[in-house]
Amino acid sequence: MDTPEPSPRSRRGWVDWVTKLAGALTLGALGAGLGGWLAWQVSDDLPADRFALETVQPLVPGTRLHAPDRRHEPPFGYDPPYEGVQALLFGGDDYNGGYIAYHVDPPAQNVTGAIGVAREALVKDHYWKVDTRAPDLPGQAEGVTAVSRHLVVQVYQEGAGGLVLEIGRREPSVVAPLVALFGLVGFALGWVGMRRAMGSGRVAAGTAWAGVGFLAPCTLLTYAVVATMYLAPVTEPIASWDAYTGIGFRLLANIGVLLLLAATAVWFSDSRRRLPLP
Repeated sequence: MDTPEPSPRSRRGWVDWVTKLAGALTLGALGAGLGGWLAWQVSDDLPADRFALETVQPLVPGTRLHAPDRRHEPPFGYDPPYEGVQALLFGGDDYNGGYIAYHVDPPAQNVTGAIGVAREALVKDHYWKVDTRAPDLPGQAEGVTAVSRHLVVQVYQEGAGGLVLEIGRREPSVVAPLVALFGLVGFALGWVGMRRAMGSGRVAAGTAWAGVGFLAPCTLLTYAVVATMYLAPVTEPIASWDAYTGIGFRLLANIGVLLLLAATAVWFSDSRRRLPLP
């Protein structure tokens, strides 16, 4: 017995559903990125050098610390910073959260012993909740992570025998709710907007699909980033908009957003022409 082929109406229904879902996922990812970015703007400033020194000096009693080796002030940003057209149009690498870092050479290059001393000092100070930090590279010693209400302190091995003491921000409590809220709003707007674009003729529909296509790499990566953000420990803050910052991805995202705005303008113009004359 032959299986009946789907009717044209049935195929059209599936195409419409996939079209609206593609638009919803695209704007949902953009919304999640925007919500996270807005939420991080309320994060506390990094501590002053004096407070930072008072925080990390007890972790390395055998070494006299002075000024930090590196301060990266913004909640998230390119490190080192990119300026001008390159960052705006093309993006860059090493998009990180803000931190204050001290680089230390432990006595006799005994990294494991130095990390143990730092862990013991943090455990004795009941201000911190202490945990283990996974090594960055195979063969390196496990580090230490300590979390307070607003700050995260990490002690970990760098290179063959160096030690890094790093102070960073803890993720603000509003990040997860705003990422979810803006993501859902974007999903709804994308569903409705794609449906209207498809009903406004080939120009609007084609432009909208082109925008979705250019944004597709960032869209897929954003959902992976957001999933990681919800599953990651609080010691590893993640930018929900990170996928839109990388070299190449930023350019694709810019083109995609411009195409979606163009599709919206075409739909708006078409809607005005359809209005009855007074």
